Amino acid sequence: MSEMREVLRHYFNIGTLASPKWVLLGDGITSLTENFNPESETKQYINQSNGTTNLKSYTPSIPIEREYISDELQRWIDEKVKILPTGSKAISEYVRINLLDTPVDGAYPAVKRKCTYQFDSIGGDAGAELVNSMTLGGVGDGIQGTFTVEEGSEVFTEAA
Repeated sequence: MSEMREVLRHYFNIGTLASPKWVLLGDGITSLTENFNPESETKQYINQSNGTTNLKSYTPSIPIEREYISDELQRWIDEKVKILPTGSKAISEYVRINLLDTPVDGAYPAVKRKCTYQFDSIGGDAGAELVNSMTLGGVGDGIQGTFTVEEGSEVFTEAA
């Protein structure tokens, strides 16, 4: 039997890298897919009938379209859209957990990834909900660890 989408969770840091403030990417979002964007290279040598593929890297990204819901994440988005940060000012991080994994002392196995955030659009059609679109772009390698999901006390702990 297949599992439902709500078991895979993504949390986004609206604080700073030194002092994270994690929010669940959920309310207002009807679809969220983490794209891994593999980069591969295929070669075929003159003495071969078939080629060889070498997987070179991954560059994860998460496109997000979110209805405008007045909450902590929306207030953060509203402030950032006013200034449209670039470069090192547009860096944050996200954490992915799977609620099907077995938690240890309330902490789930997790992957944290530094990311850029960019604002793609805000608006929508007449008579429709106001919508924000943004993209999180992976930066470097993911960090293995655990994530405590107690609301208001979310904490990522890097694996030893």
